[in-house]
Amino acid sequence: MEKGRKALIYLALATALLVLSILFLLWSISYMERGRIATSLVSALAGFSLLSAALYALRLSAYIYGVEKSEQ
Repeated sequence: MEKGRKALIYLALATALLVLSILFLLWSISYMERGRIATSLVSALAGFSLLSAALYALRLSAYIYGVEKSEQ
């Protein structure tokens, strides 16, 4: 692969996961307002899991970018 392409792929993946996590957390609030507690908690759990994955992918992207940058 080209230099920097892997880092951009991980960055795009992290951004998509971040958007999904925000969406799930907003759905959790919406379900809580309607009194659906169990659905809200499951949605919040999914949102936080996706947030964790997004942060890990961002860290991995930064690591790959740094390694590729040092090779040049």
